[in-house]
Amino acid sequence: MGRLIVLFIAIIFVLSSCSSRDVATSKDTAPPSDGLKVTKNIESELKESGDLSGLKHDGKVYGKVKIIDSAGLPIENVGAIATLKPNAFDEPLAWGNLSGKDGISEIWVPKNLHLYIRAWDPKLKYFPNNFYEIPPTDSDSLQDMTITMLESTAIEMTLYDSDDNPIAKQNVGLMMIHSKYGPWWPCDGYTDENGNVTFALLPPGIYNLRVKTESGIVLEIKEVTLPPGSHTVLGKIKPR
Repeated sequence: MGRLIVLFIAIIFVLSSCSSRDVATSKDTAPPSDGLKVTKNIESELKESGDLSGLKHDGKVYGKVKIIDSAGLPIENVGAIATLKPNAFDEPLAWGNLSGKDGISEIWVPKNLHLYIRAWDPKLKYFPNNFYEIPPTDSDSLQDMTITMLESTAIEMTLYDSDDNPIAKQNVGLMMIHSKYGPWWPCDGYTDENGNVTFALLPPGIYNLRVKTESGIVLEIKEVTLPPGSHTVLGKIKPR
């Protein structure tokens, strides 16, 4: 029996996970390990919409994922993906078709692996608020799954060094770290002449943040709440 894992974001969703068929459990989403990047062009791997349930795939199990927004409405052009780990760094082993107007994405995943199924928006407008943990199974199909997507968020901050000088014109990397699952989502940006930098298209939630500058300065910000669809201004950040 799998487990459905509901993420904490600004809203709490409760999703059920009981059936005679194998399913997953919804949990809080988490962040990947330091320095890694998501380099896979997932958009090119997501299949075009179409009914995949009648196809035969030896050694694989069929799953149907309904992808909805926070109001419960279906989302188009988002696809289900399956990974070995629940974080954003793990490259998908399987891709579903891009959802149509009904929000449905169908996916075939290996039966013999312990996997995590979630949804991926190629445009990063939305991020999943839950994922499904799928244990190895002998079934031909999984219980139908529902993934709730929340709008992406953005963070703005101004970086200073220990001498109170702005960290200007530098590439800076951001790692978002989930309290339970660890490093989850990386991105980077460039500071302007005043040390200002904005990181956009980020997953909402509560994270510890680690910023590393091109010159090697590491800045940490604890328990930052990023509501869906927000632009959070953190202000001046400097080494402690």
